[in-house]
Amino acid sequence: MCDCSPQSMDLKTPRNVYLTAFYKRSFAHHTVKNRMPVILTQVIDGLARNKEEIANAHGEEGQNDLKSVIGELSKLKYEIQTNKSLRKIVSDAPDVKFYNDYITGQSDKDGNVTFFSVIWLLSECYMYRRIREAFEVTNTLKNYDPFLKQKRDSHFQALPVMAKLAQYLIEVLEKSDEPKKEDFIHLLKINLWGNKCDLSLSNGEMTSNTDDLFNLESLEPNILCDHSEKVWMAVSGAQSSAIIDIVLDNSGYELFTDLCIADYLTTKKLASKIRFYVKTIPWFISDVMATDFRWTIDHLRMNVDEYLRQVGIKWFNYVANGTWVVIEDNFWTLPVDFSYMRDVKPELYKELAKATLVIFKGDLNYRKLFGEKNWDPTTPIDEALQNFNPTKLCTLRTIKADIVCGLPQGLAEKMEAITEKWMETGDYGLIQFSEKIVSV
Repeated sequence: MCDCSPQSMDLKTPRNVYLTAFYKRSFAHHTVKNRMPVILTQVIDGLARNKEEIANAHGEEGQNDLKSVIGELSKLKYEIQTNKSLRKIVSDAPDVKFYNDYITGQSDKDGNVTFFSVIWLLSECYMYRRIREAFEVTNTLKNYDPFLKQKRDSHFQALPVMAKLAQYLIEVLEKSDEPKKEDFIHLLKINLWGNKCDLSLSNGEMTSNTDDLFNLESLEPNILCDHSEKVWMAVSGAQSSAIIDIVLDNSGYELFTDLCIADYLTTKKLASKIRFYVKTIPWFISDVMATDFRWTIDHLRMNVDEYLRQVGIKWFNYVANGTWVVIEDNFWTLPVDFSYMRDVKPELYKELAKATLVIFKGDLNYRKLFGEKNWDPTTPIDEALQNFNPTKLCTLRTIKADIVCGLPQGLAEKMEAITEKWMETGDYGLIQFSEKIVSV
């Protein structure tokens, strides 16, 4: 098997260049060489385990479709491992023209667009888009979510700490009619650490002890940039008619913490509407789709635990009466950073501009916010956003990729001395804020 060393250099990623697997001492290289093939292997194994269930549901045609999907995913795994050129996506879906035009635009002088040479964002997004293609070209498995079981398992595993958090939330909401800065910031930091529960980082395994993520005092030193006071000022200074947007990341415990912060904003009348942006297709294993959002609330409102049931019923009603809105948009699964939005999806940029604040959750959104570059860590946030400023922005992220900006001078070097892998483990967090606004 090719280890792709002829196409890679044994270097760390230089400053201010795009992240790619070309640099062997990068997390991008580790992801393309090791993590992506493992994820595909797990999808294939999961499909093989479910073949009887698929056969029972869809008969012989379903069995044939399953063989086709497994064949396509095995082929994709081989293409990654041998650093083949990215072929065009084959589908009638509306995002395909953009994908294929973008792939063509990334070609080198010989017309090659290989997994180890292109921007890491394209390599990784392309793999998940090809997984989707393998299903959408079938007759019986078009809507099959190969990550569904992992998302559900992560939800069930986190139920004990969810119940604890639900009880805490109810007590906070009932103790005072007025919003309190310390309560908001406490929930914001719970929400931040919920981002550790990322199945794409752990190759589909639920590894974090979610109970530990409720112990904020021990985690406080691990927040390397903390703009929570600025976030509080943005939400507390807004009108009661404010819209707040949350661009979601992971299902399971993290989604539950998203709903808790949204509940606080709604109940304390810091926002009249919360808009949740979700993915349109199965994405990075644990990313939230509309079906995951609805299933989570339905499961909670029928739970045997009184606190989970209470918040579940409340949240169901928020969705039913339009106070909370779930919005799907395929821009979130395009292989480009958010600086493209004003040209590619200007209507989405205008919608975000209507919000008082947009909260971006997680590592992939961070990579897209800041252009998938290995910035000097002291680069100001507004500079690294590259004019993506529809409204005030907050990003909550545990660091799982070698991209970071907005840090104080010398902090990155200090972290490097503590552990070389500090930007890969998800053990360190960021709460960052920008109030710069650039209209369409």
